[in-house]
Amino acid sequence: MWRLFGKSAHLWPNWLYKLISNIHSKMMKFNHTYIGEIIIGDHILMLETIGNKSKQVRKTPLTYANYENSYIVAASFSGSDKTPDWYHNLSTYNPYITVDGVRFEATYELIESSEKDFFWSLLDEVYPTFQMYRKRTTRDIPLIKFSKV
Repeated sequence: MWRLFGKSAHLWPNWLYKLISNIHSKMMKFNHTYIGEIIIGDHILMLETIGNKSKQVRKTPLTYANYENSYIVAASFSGSDKTPDWYHNLSTYNPYITVDGVRFEATYELIESSEKDFFWSLLDEVYPTFQMYRKRTTRDIPLIKFSKV
């Protein structure tokens, strides 16, 4: 589903973006089946953070690229000029990630500017629409590397 809508998501109002993301999160249980990969796509992880203000669990499906024993994601928000809320929630508590049906606590590190070209190439290979996202915004989209604790 996200693969179908991702190219126009920057045009959606915030409430619609959150609604679609919520539906996507609920569909994650089907992600690792043949039908799930057609609807949702492969290389999707579920990021769980605690909201800075709400203190509630927030679940966000994200496209990732593998690198060694880590998962690389972009805080792209579909190329919006706004940084996604989940990115700001990382500093509150260690996040949890679910990949291939396995949930684990993770640590994260921001990828340095000098390394971004390499990691963008990994993400672009998994989801070429990231190239479009980078062209839409003037902000420097953060890249994050998640690793198991």
